[in-house]
Amino acid sequence: MSDQSFVIQIDIPSIKSYVFGTDPLNEVRGASALLDRLNRSEMNRILCKRLGASAIEQIYANGGAAQFLAQTSDESAVEAACGHLVRHLREQTAGEVRVAYGVAPLQGADSYREAVRLAHYRLRCQREFGGVRHGASTLPVVRECTSASHLPATRHLVRGAEGPTLLSEASHRKAQEGRDARVGNLWSGWMKYLRRAGPWPAEDVWGTLRCREITEIGERSSRRGYLGVVYADGNAMGRIVQALNRADTCRHFSEIVDQSIRTACFSGLTEVIGGEVEQVRERADQDSGSSLTAVRPLPADILLLGGDDLLVALPADRALDFALHVSNEFERLTREKIAALRDDTVQAFFQDRIGDSGFTISCGVAIARSTHPFYLSLDLAEHLLGNAKRAIDGGVTGAASDASATARIDFHVMAGAASHSIEQVREHTYGAATAVPRTLRPLTTAQLQSLRTAVGELRRANFPRTKLHELEDAALIGEEHQATRRIRDIFSRCRHSGKHSHRRALWDAVHMLCPEGHTVDFPWYRKGERRVLGIADLVDGHDLFHGQG
Repeated sequence: MSDQSFVIQIDIPSIKSYVFGTDPLNEVRGASALLDRLNRSEMNRILCKRLGASAIEQIYANGGAAQFLAQTSDESAVEAACGHLVRHLREQTAGEVRVAYGVAPLQGADSYREAVRLAHYRLRCQREFGGVRHGASTLPVVRECTSASHLPATRHLVRGAEGPTLLSEASHRKAQEGRDARVGNLWSGWMKYLRRAGPWPAEDVWGTLRCREITEIGERSSRRGYLGVVYADGNAMGRIVQALNRADTCRHFSEIVDQSIRTACFSGLTEVIGGEVEQVRERADQDSGSSLTAVRPLPADILLLGGDDLLVALPADRALDFALHVSNEFERLTREKIAALRDDTVQAFFQDRIGDSGFTISCGVAIARSTHPFYLSLDLAEHLLGNAKRAIDGGVTGAASDASATARIDFHVMAGAASHSIEQVREHTYGAATAVPRTLRPLTTAQLQSLRTAVGELRRANFPRTKLHELEDAALIGEEHQATRRIRDIFSRCRHSGKHSHRRALWDAVHMLCPEGHTVDFPWYRKGERRVLGIADLVDGHDLFHGQG
């Protein structure tokens, strides 16, 4: 029997619950690094080992998903190889990762799209109806894992002065991988990027440049102790994936997106913590990269990166700058990569769908104390990302109306220890569902740049913090006329003499933030019957841009 082609579609649907189902930063890094390695190299290695290297063609393998083409005469052999791969991945993660796959025959190049649809359908069936997940046995009664309380402890791990810590097998493997992950693929990728641009320390000391605890990052913010969590995801990627009609098109699409988001992430981090990077360069140049005892770790960490996903932790005052850079750079890089394609058919496919522009991403930026439970900050960032993506289709009242700039960025400052639903906060506090919303968020990249400029205007004038707090309280008053009266009263009491006029700074800042197509009826923005207020955005963003003023 002659060989036949099969599409293999693989998905790891439990990435976030696995990576962030534990508290210690070392274990989070370890889980992320382990999944990245399993995804990018182990999947291909296992399939090649079972079916033969010549029988496997990798289309993509990143971001928790993969697609392969297999040439074999026996479909059962493909199914068996996939089953072995699933068992291997579950074994490597101590059973804490779920893996689903789908296999479909490929009847010639013209049937690629239909074969992928069938493979996806079988994958979804396996994911949804593949059986229940059995909980870990706790009989006889055992101690729970210190890091993941839903698992029983099976190992001891000594952590210095803290004494022995009881860990489950899954957490123990995360911790083991975490020790190597200080220079793992994500971190070493950024280090190699930095090394190409100038003097940089030797590879054996890269691990010392990575913070040991998430609180170390928050301590480097001008708003001391506050952390920014940036969660980014590609826009409309699902619709493009469904339209992919050739394996070559899919391969190019995956490479363009994955390479662009990695480069945008590395360049964004380099830009927003440029001062700290230069300090390391100077010391590396002086010491020939052999010693960094006097250099503090870089205040940033990459927790997830691959496919069209990105999750980064930064000092609070660098997070919005990073989100702005990544959004703009990702679009620029994808546009250039599409224009540089040598395959005219693939290039025409992308241009038919996005014209001469590039792909875009949206970002959710959660600002909270670095001592705040990280999973709550992550949950907030995920909800903000959802707001940003819904705004693209006009699903969020008060969102920008510029449909051509599809990248959106939403941010929120969690000032207290309490955790609140962002939907309730936006609805009840910011009036997002009313006819007169008190926020422009989610913002387009152009609006975020305008916010940055407006904040700089206030900071250069040394605008009083007491007035800022008064303005925000006034902006969030539910009754429209009362809010207007209060803001104008505060404006009239602002100092208007001397070199730095507070009144002029506030007036200019409000005008700078005016959305396209709106007119300023101070302090409101008008467009027909629609009115929106941006004062709260100015106040919330005041301390979130580095080096302004």
